[in-house]
Amino acid sequence: MKKSLFIAVFSIVAMAANAQNNEHGFYGNKFFDNWYIGVNGGASTKTTNQPDKFSVNGNAGLRIGKWLTPSFGLALEGNYYFSTKANGKSVGQYINEMYGENLEKENTRYWTAGVLGSLNISNCFWGYLGQPRKFDIHVITGIYWGQNTTKNGTVKNMINHKIGLDFNYNFGKNREWSVYAEPAIIYNIAGVNSDPYSQGFQSVKYHSNSSFLQLNVGVNYKFKTSNGSHNFLIVEPCDQNEIDALNNEINSLRAKNVADNDEIQKLRNEIANLKKALEDCEKAPKTVINEPSLPAVFYQLDKSVITPEQANNVAIAAKMMQNHPELKIQIKGYASPEGPHDNNMNLSVRRANAVKDMLVKKYGIDPNRITAEGCGETDKLFEVYEFNRVAMLYIEK
Repeated sequence: MKKSLFIAVFSIVAMAANAQNNEHGFYGNKFFDNWYIGVNGGASTKTTNQPDKFSVNGNAGLRIGKWLTPSFGLALEGNYYFSTKANGKSVGQYINEMYGENLEKENTRYWTAGVLGSLNISNCFWGYLGQPRKFDIHVITGIYWGQNTTKNGTVKNMINHKIGLDFNYNFGKNREWSVYAEPAIIYNIAGVNSDPYSQGFQSVKYHSNSSFLQLNVGVNYKFKTSNGSHNFLIVEPCDQNEIDALNNEINSLRAKNVADNDEIQKLRNEIANLKKALEDCEKAPKTVINEPSLPAVFYQLDKSVITPEQANNVAIAAKMMQNHPELKIQIKGYASPEGPHDNNMNLSVRRANAVKDMLVKKYGIDPNRITAEGCGETDKLFEVYEFNRVAMLYIEK
């Protein structure tokens, strides 16, 4: 009855924890996240049938666990019970008595190891806040393998069921440390004797005469997670209104892109018309002058890359040189006065060479017909300050 009631309560709380956790997502929930390690120790005594001298035994344990959600976790735990008999019988002797033996004069060694489940009922019912509360309560339950060894070598193996509460105080910059007090009752629910007089496996049972009470205190340290903290971080669900607004913005940008493509096509048509006009102009007699008679190539601030729009001007110069193999040109690169002189000089050289490289590599112009040089910074070529970031093309006499 006790076991059924506890399982029912544990299941209800677990469902509440799952419902609570499903409201949010959590960042920092990888396999190696939310692990902790801790030590504990305390005292234990038989639940019923105490002797004349009240018997208390010490124990020490190690716990290694992982929180799977902010409300539910699993751990491996082991405890060793000291065979102290100053105030009566040891836990190991009580185990012997449970199996019908009386070995008061026999020292015994008793230890347990098993799997422990924890429910953070504070988070289950009041929600997770992004880090542990200063104080919270855990419901714990676990199945343990226990072994009782007497001095003469008799070994008893058994299965224990632990039920208890952890009252936690969490502290540290990220609440990575916790100190807890843990009252619990531990039932010896089944066992197997390994000595020659064994009666074999004993059936599962829950009885206070086959149990002992325990009060431990412990400290846990939670390792850092992949999110940079020591705990789960809450990921709030997206607002549908925000999603709809983003979709509308995306659709608006797509429509703008279509309009921009139409404008680009219109400009391409204009370029084609200009090229045709250029071909018509090339039929006129050519005059060799020192002043620029070819389109200039303009650049962006601190750039020496020819943009697609400016590449059309290079194409015009290439067409003219192809139609007139006798022509030679001089390219002079300039930079506006921002920045150090050495940088501007280097930039002007790169701008002149960029035009030459395009004429040679893209249009097959003989490099011996082209002279390129950098002239450093200037603000005298054009009244518009930005236009001085330029490569000027001159036809040589």
